[in-house]
Amino acid sequence: MPRTIRVTFLPGGEKATVPPGTILSDAAQQAGVRMSLPCGGRGICGKCVVTIRQGEVSPPTELESEQLDDQQLQQHQRLACQARALGDVVVAVPVSSRVIGVKSLESDIIAGVQLEPNVTRQWLVLTEPSLDDQRSDLQRLVDALSGDFTGLQPSPQALRALPSALRAGNFRVCATMVGRRLVDVAPAATAGPCLGAAVDIGTTTVVAYIVDLDSGEILGSSASHNPQTRHGADVISRIEFANSHEEGLAALHQEALQVVNETIAAALQQIGAEPRDVFEVTVVGNTCMHHLFLGLEPRYLAEAPYVPVASAPVNLQAGELGLDVHPCANVFCLPCIAGFVGADTVGVMTAQKITRQARPVLAIDIGTNGEVALWSGERLLVASCAAGPAFEGAQIEFGMVAAPGAIDHVHFDGAQITLTTIDDAPPRGICGSGLFDAMAVALQAGIVDPSGRFVPNADGLPPDIAARLQGEGNDRRIVLAEGDDGRHIALTQRDVRQIQLAKGAVSAAVQLLLEEAGLTVEQLDKIVIAGAFGSYINPASALRIGLFPSLPLEKVQVVGNAAGAGAILALISMAEREYACHVARLAEHVELMRKPQFQMTFMETMLFPGR
Repeated sequence: MPRTIRVTFLPGGEKATVPPGTILSDAAQQAGVRMSLPCGGRGICGKCVVTIRQGEVSPPTELESEQLDDQQLQQHQRLACQARALGDVVVAVPVSSRVIGVKSLESDIIAGVQLEPNVTRQWLVLTEPSLDDQRSDLQRLVDALSGDFTGLQPSPQALRALPSALRAGNFRVCATMVGRRLVDVAPAATAGPCLGAAVDIGTTTVVAYIVDLDSGEILGSSASHNPQTRHGADVISRIEFANSHEEGLAALHQEALQVVNETIAAALQQIGAEPRDVFEVTVVGNTCMHHLFLGLEPRYLAEAPYVPVASAPVNLQAGELGLDVHPCANVFCLPCIAGFVGADTVGVMTAQKITRQARPVLAIDIGTNGEVALWSGERLLVASCAAGPAFEGAQIEFGMVAAPGAIDHVHFDGAQITLTTIDDAPPRGICGSGLFDAMAVALQAGIVDPSGRFVPNADGLPPDIAARLQGEGNDRRIVLAEGDDGRHIALTQRDVRQIQLAKGAVSAAVQLLLEEAGLTVEQLDKIVIAGAFGSYINPASALRIGLFPSLPLEKVQVVGNAAGAGAILALISMAEREYACHVARLAEHVELMRKPQFQMTFMETMLFPGR
């Protein structure tokens, strides 16, 4: 048997040279082919179907026999996370099994924030040294600075650059300070822009914003798929991977750094700037993403009592961490609150100025792990709930990330269903916002009853709806569209059950926090919906499926990536950074599982509202 074999992936022709017996998904990773592996390669989601065009692979596993029917196996279709290449093979990867790009996310920054970044820059004209003035180069620069910079500490890089920068610029220089540390000196004529990066490391999506620290203007942004999804769609799967593989934590840490570097680089490329122009990076993410980004042991986040390694804000140099920005840039990780309430929730509360509101406010950050924050006017309560990855498209038969071809909205006018897809591309699947709409339409049309069960027959339904119903029992479904590969993209009975589990978890968290605060839903001034797809979901659909208690639609605000907005505020304003730390200290974490009424509340909130 040869020591190495070649695996070729179609249609792009990417190649990987690997040992015989290598799992196809691992070979794809090496070849740079990003595959959808929501279950972390455990063979239980069926999302990584590929076709073997040439060559020999291992016999189908038991899991493959469960996920693939006889016709698929006869057509040489296999699960990439299960099949092993035994010799040179050629593998066709359909678009439905690839991660091919993520819809950009945008965030609105609240106006009126006073610009006060941690990074300051001064343009200086210095007197030249002489026999009468033999001050050191550093002292000459410090003496010329305006403001109090007593005890200014120079970085080694700045000290090394100082003498040549002074003389190349005829003693006209640009000095950049991060806090009370001199990090960069450049001739005035050649100094680049003074930039910062705000990064939101989501379980599924990573977003970076490039900000001009002289003006506070957002210059560019980029979004990338989190490559850690190949180890699982949820944080528990990734913690299990870190615990069960000798180099698991190191791999997850490097993947986090890699995607952050790639996302920052893509945003910088938009504006023609260089990585060394970035002098500070602020970071938010859930507690697990925070730990993996910093390379901290995540094991105890998944074991009661769910204790993080660190929850206080973290400052460290980019060069120490391995970020591809200015090596002396400061990296500021916003504080976490608890094992499953992280810096992303702190970012949401900061962006929404939650404790500065005169009346009660509820904020819901929708994602794989749902977080809920409630400001009662006196107390700030936070909780987390295991919503699972259904809202992100995982564990949904035709679910996918928000990429071109994903059904993102579904409408019903009382007679017919219409839909839209991202970029108006041919339908490939359904993403989170489309899932909300499809579920709301199914309830509105009477296809699904409040218990979550599909109606057994089409009696009395509009003809367009009746024609879309297929299957029986657990295979019951409503067809939404014909996919670009000929498949019928549908909302299935199993999908409805997954949605019920996810929305029930969020609804139960909301109800129990309201009870803890002694509030009724009518006393809420507003409900804020945040999250990776928060910009796209229809609030009316969220209300229709019972994601939160019923209240007037005008009280529901969809704010999109508020976690990223919080990271931007912490980047441009030291006052806002301190406010973020303040809300993290003020927050009271409510452990829902300790509530005796949790299970009963969860079961009740799994039901859908009646028509």
